[in-house]
Amino acid sequence: MRTHYQRELAGQPDELKLTMDGWFYEPSVAEMVFTKMVEAEAKTLRWLPGHHLVSATVSGRKLASVELEQPNGARIRIAARTFIDGTYEGDLAAEAKVPYRVGREAKAEHGEPFAGIHYMNWRTGRQIMTPDTGEASPAIQAYCARSIFTDDPAQRVVIEKPAGYDEHVQDYLPLLGDFASGRVKRWGWGTRLPRRKFQMNGNIEGLTSTNLPGASWTWPEAGRQHRARLERFHVDHVAGLIWFLQHDERVPAAIREHMAPLGLHKGEFGGNGHWPWQIYVRQGRRIEGRALVTQHNFMVDARTGRTPKAPQPVAIGEHSFDIHPCHDRRFAVDGFMEGVLWYPKKAFGPAQPGQVPYGAMLPKKLDNLLVPVALSCTHIAMSVLRMEPVWMTLGQVAGLAAFEAQRTRSEVASIDPVPLPRKLGVQVDPYATVTLDG
Repeated sequence: MRTHYQRELAGQPDELKLTMDGWFYEPSVAEMVFTKMVEAEAKTLRWLPGHHLVSATVSGRKLASVELEQPNGARIRIAARTFIDGTYEGDLAAEAKVPYRVGREAKAEHGEPFAGIHYMNWRTGRQIMTPDTGEASPAIQAYCARSIFTDDPAQRVVIEKPAGYDEHVQDYLPLLGDFASGRVKRWGWGTRLPRRKFQMNGNIEGLTSTNLPGASWTWPEAGRQHRARLERFHVDHVAGLIWFLQHDERVPAAIREHMAPLGLHKGEFGGNGHWPWQIYVRQGRRIEGRALVTQHNFMVDARTGRTPKAPQPVAIGEHSFDIHPCHDRRFAVDGFMEGVLWYPKKAFGPAQPGQVPYGAMLPKKLDNLLVPVALSCTHIAMSVLRMEPVWMTLGQVAGLAAFEAQRTRSEVASIDPVPLPRKLGVQVDPYATVTLDG
């Protein structure tokens, strides 16, 4: 991404700066770069887009094959030595009957201070104690349709009032009170990207935003058709929210005028009505693996002055505990949403860099399946692990492990994973001293 933008935006330093050295990018550009990377591996990589998992066949301790439905409805079966489930939801692991969890553990189960039902004053970083604090709960954090908007008249696609608007408007009306009280004074367009594009994410501070708490709870275990309906519901929520802020005469005029120039971008997601190809799934299933990552993996032990050492570490989780609301604003206490974990100064929060063990990707009773995304962890630990740099590292390690298993004619459960991170230049001890030349 960095190389592409350096070439494409040469002579436009202000635009190039918006890419944050290649980390912030337009989805259309990312898709193009990714497609080129796939095409460059055409001799060794068989790319099958648009396929859906139908079934998995397990023989003993091995996942033997998977059946996929092709875009034309025909089905194919694929056998392999090693399988990697890179889905957000853990669909392949579930189809292979790997035990998993979806909801939130109770505080008492692993002694995690932030587990279960949880309220937090994120301005001070302190818990708000309620009678049900720490109880287990099926409610997981909100998803959203994380979309791209523009104020460029030449590229702007007008956002129409969605057909399901009446189902959503009740979620927007409390904003009128927020505007009147001064709790909400403005509405941001999101993260600025090159070419007058803006990426709007859910707002962890707002009681109403593009987030849709509650609609995510059934997603991880839902079938394809149910997920399609849930996805449409999330998109309609965002479309209706923007239309409401632009057109409802009860919204303050200054807000309506500020939002009026905004529309979808013609150059993004052209085959999907300019809405994202998929909604933002922040967490799905979590397998029961040979190692378990908990909140404690990222908490400094006062006796040692560091986070715990993990067996066979292959990655570092380095982010704050970061969870979007699990219930909507009707469950707020003192103006703070249930389930939220967030720190304005994230680096100074309680979560500190911690090791991720290889065993968290390995199901207990299957020796040839790796699960780097829906890995074995608690709800709280997932709030650190769900950051893409962690999944990128774990995914690369899983790929190297599959190669090593192929080379040695063994299974990924029996190889030594310790040397793998070094091959990627990954440091797995956050407390190691690193000397840099120059």
